Amino acid sequence: MAFNFKDGFNKFAEYGNKLNKSANNIIGKDVFNEIKTIEEPKTFPSLDAFPEYTIPEPEQFEFIKGEKRTFSISDSSVVFSGELDSCFKLRKEISNCAEYYAQRFKFKYCNCVKDFDTFAYYFEDLYLEGLKAMRERTYGLLLPFGIFNITKDNFLSAHIERYHKAYESYAMLTGVEKAKNEQARNSGNALGGAIQMQGGGFGMKGAMKGMAQAEAFNLGLGLLGKLAEHQMRMTQEEKAEVFSKFKHDVLFDEVFYDYNQMLLTVVALLSDNGIISGVKVTKDEAFETTITNLNNPMFPQDRFAQAIASLIQSYPFEKDSYDLLMSKFSDESDAKQLYDYYMNL
Repeated sequence: MAFNFKDGFNKFAEYGNKLNKSANNIIGKDVFNEIKTIEEPKTFPSLDAFPEYTIPEPEQFEFIKGEKRTFSISDSSVVFSGELDSCFKLRKEISNCAEYYAQRFKFKYCNCVKDFDTFAYYFEDLYLEGLKAMRERTYGLLLPFGIFNITKDNFLSAHIERYHKAYESYAMLTGVEKAKNEQARNSGNALGGAIQMQGGGFGMKGAMKGMAQAEAFNLGLGLLGKLAEHQMRMTQEEKAEVFSKFKHDVLFDEVFYDYNQMLLTVVALLSDNGIISGVKVTKDEAFETTITNLNNPMFPQDRFAQAIASLIQSYPFEKDSYDLLMSKFSDESDAKQLYDYYMNL
C-alpha cells in the first residue's frame, strides 16, 4: 500500500501540536509554534460562474484616411504625414474601446477576486481577455498601410513587450509568494540532502545496523525536507497582509493604460516598416533631457521654437511637450491650433 504523505504528515502535525501546546503551558509562554497541516489544493470556479458583464461592446471603428498637416511655431514648423494624421484621428475611437474593456475587467475582477489566491488565479485570464479584444480591433489598421506580413500573435507580442504596467503589478504581487516558496523549497532540499548517507552510517562501522538501511534513512530525510519546505511556505495570513496593501484602483488605471496604448503599437510597427519615419512612441532619455533643458531659464530663447518643434515632431504623442509649447506660445494662434489638434482628436 502506497504511503500517503499528506495523511501521515497531518497525523504527525496533530500529535506534535498537542505536545507543543502542553510544553508551552508548562513553560508559561508560546515557545513552540503550531505545525501547519497540509491542506487540499484549492479549486476555483470558471469565469463563466460569475455575473456576466451585460453592457454591449462598442461598434468596430473604421479606418480614417489622413492628410498631411503643417503647424507653424514662430519661425519653425511641425509636419505630420497623412499616415500619422490617420493615427491621430483614431485616438478617440481606440480610447473609447480601451475604456470599455478596462471597465469590463474591473467588473469581473471585483466579482471573482477576493483574496491573494483568487487574484493569482484569475488575473491573467481577465487581463488577456481585454487585451486580445483590443488586438482584434486594432490589428487590422496595419492593412490599409500595406503591412500584410505581421501575424496577430506577433502584433500582441510587440504590444506586450512595450506596454505591460498591469502585468508588472501582477508579477510583483504574486512574486512575493513565489520568492518565499522558492526559498522554502531550497531550504527543504538543503535539509533533505545535507545528511545523505551510504551504508555503514556516519563512518561508524555498523552503527546503523539493525536501525535502517541507508535508502530508508535517506527517504526519511527527504520527507523531513518536505516538512521543512511546507512549514516555511507563505501562510494565508501573510498572503492576506500583502493583499490588503495592494492598490486595486492603481491596477485598474494600469489596465486601461495598457489597453489604450494599442494605437502606439500600431504607430511603432508603421515606423519599423518605414511607413512613418522619425517618430518615437515612448519617452527615452533624450526626450527627458530635452524637456529638462527647455525648462532651464538659461536655455537660449531664440532657439526655443526650433527645439520644441523638433521634440514634438519626434515624439508626437507625448503631452508634456505640448504643455510646454503652450507655456511659451499661448498667445500664438498657430501654436494653439497644434495644441488643440493633439488634445481634441
